[in-house]
Amino acid sequence: MVYKREPLEDDEIEMMKKSCSSFEESLIVNTLLETGMRVSELANLKRDQISWQRDCITTIGKGNKRRVIPMSKTTRFYLSEFFKDNMSIPYGSRWIQKIVQRVAEKAGILKKVSPHVLRHTFAVCYLHKGGNLRALQGILGHSHIQTTDVYLNYSGERVLDDFKKVWD
Repeated sequence: MVYKREPLEDDEIEMMKKSCSSFEESLIVNTLLETGMRVSELANLKRDQISWQRDCITTIGKGNKRRVIPMSKTTRFYLSEFFKDNMSIPYGSRWIQKIVQRVAEKAGILKKVSPHVLRHTFAVCYLHKGGNLRALQGILGHSHIQTTDVYLNYSGERVLDDFKKVWD
């Protein structure tokens, strides 16, 4: 059986954000939720990868591929605060995974939550807000659109919302 990643619902996203009790937790949770970055990309992020003028992050992702990730206002806030005093993210991938799990436990979320679930959540939210599938493919760094399709398991609630938005 294939593990089906369950993206967070809107209320769970809010619970995650509200359950952050330190700047470190907020930085990690918000950056992952608002960029769709892989955990390794966040763990290896350096100040010189950020273009503050263009509001984007340039990263080398899976398969040694360079890509540009847009920055939301929230992401810009956390990264600008953090990089005032730091040149790079000092947390490894495993530490980031533990922080995400700890925040999910504090939030009382019962389903499995990992940095990859936050990436998946970003993808679903991006599309739900009207984002373009091809643009999402670029943001996530996928070579093939079929890989991006994996992220599209809409929840029942989102299917109903989307139908009403389009149909009514």
